[in-house]
Amino acid sequence: MSKQNGIKNEYYSAVFIENPWTLIKRYMPVIGADLLVACASIGLTAILAMLTYLSTCPTGFATKTSFFGATGLGAVFALAKYEVLYGRIHWVWINVAIYLICLLVALPTIAYRPNTYLYAICLLCPLTGLLILNSNRCRELRHKMVDIRHKREDIIATLKKQGRWKWW
Repeated sequence: MSKQNGIKNEYYSAVFIENPWTLIKRYMPVIGADLLVACASIGLTAILAMLTYLSTCPTGFATKTSFFGATGLGAVFALAKYEVLYGRIHWVWINVAIYLICLLVALPTIAYRPNTYLYAICLLCPLTGLLILNSNRCRELRHKMVDIRHKREDIIATLKKQGRWKWW
C-alpha cells in the first residue's frame, strides 16, 4: 500500500479507470443523502396526498394509487440518478423535476388542514433535496462523472481502433 495525497491508496484492479475507494469516500455522503431525502420526499408526499386529496375515495383505491405513484416516481428518480452517476449530467433535471413535483403536490394540501408535522416535513424534504443537488460537492460529483465517462469512451475508441474491443 502506498500513500498518495495523504490518503491511503488501496490496491485495486486494472479494470477501474480511477481508484473507486477515493470516489466512494468523497462522494458517497452526497449520493446517500440525496437518495434518502428522495425516498422521504416521495413517500411522505404520497402519504399526504392519500390523507388529503384521496380522503374521500375508497381505501383500496387510495392505497393503490399512492403506492404505485410513489413506486413509479421512485423508479424514475433511481434511473435518473444512475444516469447522472454514469456521466450524463443532464438527467439531473429529472431529479429536480421530481423534487418540484413533490413540493407542488404538497403545497396546496394546506387547505385540507393536514397534520402540521407531516406537512412541514413534506415541504422540507424536497427543499433539502434541491439544496443537496445544488451543493458544491454534488456539482463536483457530476463533473467528475463526466470526466470518467470521457476517459472510458476514449479507452473504448482506442480498443476499437486496435481491434481488441470484444463487446460490440
